[in-house]
Amino acid sequence: MNAFIFAAILALTGASPAAAQTIDLPTLIDRVDRNFAGMRDFSADFIQITAINLNRTQQDEGHLYLTKDHKMRAEYQKPEQRLYISDGKTLFSYSPLDREVIQEKLKDSAADLTPMMALIGRAGLAKEFNPISELNTKPLFGGDRVLRLKPVRKNENVQSIEIEVNPSSNQVDRIVVLGADKSRNEFIFMKIETNRNIPASKFQFTPPAGTRQVIQGGTK
Repeated sequence: MNAFIFAAILALTGASPAAAQTIDLPTLIDRVDRNFAGMRDFSADFIQITAINLNRTQQDEGHLYLTKDHKMRAEYQKPEQRLYISDGKTLFSYSPLDREVIQEKLKDSAADLTPMMALIGRAGLAKEFNPISELNTKPLFGGDRVLRLKPVRKNENVQSIEIEVNPSSNQVDRIVVLGADKSRNEFIFMKIETNRNIPASKFQFTPPAGTRQVIQGGTK
């Protein structure tokens, strides 16, 4: 991440380090849990940092829309335009550069693309993840607190999840998914908005004319 982006992220924080530590961990978990449970939709600018290998990472930027019924729209803008749209049943992956659309049934693995999808509109963090512990690491956003969540159910793709929480808003500003294969997928969220009644049209997609379509193993 370059210095300009890092400075801009730090400028957006709204909580002080002193205030962050006045809330005990069980209370913080409960507040975050209730925040997720009451969340009908979520939108934010994001930076995604993916570890390609030990010496190389890839950084993408865009805007994300989610709803609690698993509708999703991820607009990747940099370094190249890509679009992922789901109506809750079907996932469309569109590359304007390649003029290709891949259409597939939505699977649980789609949450790997946007891990927030698995959290919004749901309660019971303590049942889904155990233990939930606090890490003594410096947060990206000043005043935030970093928690590590270990899934109760075994997942061959996910070893643990780290979330960075703003204790003033109970929002998750950053998520890091650590894979059992040592992979690392990080999402940093900015300009977060929730419960704004995102219109259903955001999650509808019609392939542009002349676009090659790959549908469940067949080509159209």
